[in-house]
Amino acid sequence: MVDVKLPQLGDSVDKALVTAWLKQVGDQVEKDEPLLEVTTDKVTIEVPSDHTGTLKEILVKAGDNASMDDVICRIETV
Repeated sequence: MVDVKLPQLGDSVDKALVTAWLKQVGDQVEKDEPLLEVTTDKVTIEVPSDHTGTLKEILVKAGDNASMDDVICRIETV
């Protein structure tokens, strides 16, 4: 199982609002497939998965803020 962290979204950005999860617990996820959508004070972007596997746990719910490098979910890799 791997921890997925919120990636660095810019030099001056230290947190983002999780606006929507595009995958749910139990869903299969492919590498580079969008997992969730986040909004910063400047942009809204889709965050892709770094791994292929099954989404096992969501740690930051939609509507919550996350800091860069926070673990946001866990994926069981194949």
